[in-house]
Amino acid sequence: TRRSSDLRVKPDLVANGYYLKSASYAGDDQYSTMYGTSMATPNAAGTAQQLVHWFHILFTNQTLRAATLKAALIHTADDKGTAGPDYQYGWGLLNGKAAADLLAAYRTNAGTRRVVEDRLTASRSSRDVAFTWDGVSPIRATLCWTDPAGAATTAHDSRTPRLVNNLDLRLLGPDGAVHQPWVMPFVGDWSAAAFGAAATFGSNTTDNVEQVLLAAPPAFGVYTARVTFAGTLANGEQPFSL
Repeated sequence: TRRSSDLRVKPDLVANGYYLKSASYAGDDQYSTMYGTSMATPNAAGTAQQLVHWFHILFTNQTLRAATLKAALIHTADDKGTAGPDYQYGWGLLNGKAAADLLAAYRTNAGTRRVVEDRLTASRSSRDVAFTWDGVSPIRATLCWTDPAGAATTAHDSRTPRLVNNLDLRLLGPDGAVHQPWVMPFVGDWSAAAFGAAATFGSNTTDNVEQVLLAAPPAFGVYTARVTFAGTLANGEQPFSL
């Protein structure tokens, strides 16, 4: 379990590090089987780099944004532990193939808008992405952005959120319902018992990742993923990946 002082979701993801066979330092043609972060870390880093290369192939010579890479990995992760994000598994277990399939589907049919890269500004404070639900599958929307650097602090265990640009994601249903993203229930509670509680839904003012999940959407029709921001934007703009 890992927690930051302002209780943002950490770790972001987990990766398999159990009984993995990989190249060994013992020689250029040597392999070994190991356990722990010595395997999980290169597993995650290597998978991420493969997706960067895959994007470069799919979209000739284009570069995958860091926020898009992070959003794709979180969006396609296999949820573990309690439903939604938690402090043991983050957003879930890394699933590189699912992320690669998502990017491939986006390349095959860009009209599905599987990936949206855009930005908010002071004069463009909202961005809507509409889509028609297929009536069968869950709806998951994941927003990620590379937040500007915050002010340095020497405070110990400060609960003050360090987020600079506070973007917000909402999912608007055809029935007028507004669906909110996951949020950790103990932000503002701080009790030890609350650390292991399941995430709930609400307004997230701590993370630069937000995700809305409708496991069983209540109505058929056109849904809209809406990205806005609260307060002001440092540097006057904020690129994001959805």
